[in-house]
Amino acid sequence: MGVRRRYLWFVAGWTLLVALLMLAVPLALRSRLPDPIAVEWSYSGEPEDSSSLRDFLFGQLVWWGVVAGVWSVFGLGGVLQRRGLAWAGAALGVFGSTMLGTVVLTAVANLDAPSFRDAVDPPGSGWLLLGGALAGWVGWRLGDRGAPAPTGHDVGAVR
Repeated sequence: MGVRRRYLWFVAGWTLLVALLMLAVPLALRSRLPDPIAVEWSYSGEPEDSSSLRDFLFGQLVWWGVVAGVWSVFGLGGVLQRRGLAWAGAALGVFGSTMLGTVVLTAVANLDAPSFRDAVDPPGSGWLLLGGALAGWVGWRLGDRGAPAPTGHDVGAVR
């Protein structure tokens, strides 16, 4: 199996996994969430904006689809030329884990709140960034696996 074909399987699998988890976690907690849910908080920790769970999930899934589509084209189309698959894998890892984490943290912040105004500021934003960095590194490693090593005449060449 070629590098690009493996990358295509990685992209499709990762995109689907993130999308399914983005749906599964909040829908499993749906009975414990207010309607509407809080989706934005002010610096003081007070809920600022609300949305229905359906609209929130739809918006997040659309953004994830756009991000995954763009980076897939970059990686497969050779737009990034050198180490393109690694860069695309890293971006998909960072964005996928961060978007999934945002959905999960938003659902957790709204758990058992009588109204969206009672939702707490989502905890764990620092862990979300750390998880994004780790997922980006894993995506880089997976995208870089099997990439051809630069030849002698490619060293120093700018593409």
